[in-house]
Amino acid sequence: MKMPQIAKFAAAPALLVLAACGQDAAVENEAVADETEMSATGTSASGKRDWMPAGVALPNGHTVIQDTKIGMRTYLLQVSVPNDPKSEFPEWKSALEAAGYQVNDGMLSDGRLLFDGGNVESGQISVSQPEDVEGYMIQIDVTQTEQ
Repeated sequence: MKMPQIAKFAAAPALLVLAACGQDAAVENEAVADETEMSATGTSASGKRDWMPAGVALPNGHTVIQDTKIGMRTYLLQVSVPNDPKSEFPEWKSALEAAGYQVNDGMLSDGRLLFDGGNVESGQISVSQPEDVEGYMIQIDVTQTEQ
């Protein structure tokens, strides 16, 4: 049976819409997969983030809020955790020092641990309790030296 010429053209937009819907679903599935990967509990801080200082581990049960590269040299990671993570500061400081970073813990009263050295021009780990985040937020930001 031969399809009339008009029917062929009428079917084309429907096929395009269906194809576009399939692409949206694929993109949506990729986003969900990325979100799942990023918010996996128990993941070490260095997993797939080569800019993270060696040995700095995030607490179990963390959820990624933001994982961003800003410009060519700056990285920002924000995660939420249900319990106050300030008790992690001594371990983070030890891990940073063991990895060869210079650590300034003079800002701990403000909830910040500053570090630099190696390929890191400046970096910090900070803990806060923002109103728009349930629990606490850990923010790690690093600016690498120019390569």
